[in-house]
Amino acid sequence: MEIVLDDGAVLGIDGRHGLCAVRCLEGALYVTRTGDPRDYCLGPGEQMEIGKRDQVVVEAWGAARLKCTAADTAAARTRGTESWHLVGSA
Repeated sequence: MEIVLDDGAVLGIDGRHGLCAVRCLEGALYVTRTGDPRDYCLGPGEQMEIGKRDQVVVEAWGAARLKCTAADTAAARTRGTESWHLVGSA
């Protein structure tokens, strides 16, 4: 699934729902993962793997477009719960 974020928009991602990667398609993404002391900046073409126990926050630096890839798309649909949610937008 592709998601477009405006500058400053924040997206929360829950790895428990089968998400396995976030890929930056355009712009820049600032990524924070719970339990990881490092923060990451992803540019176009870069991606970050999401584990089943990960809670991730993605902030758009400028307008950005990203793609979330599910480990098992069919299983995620049957659960009826999204792997991500828009936390806020500037």
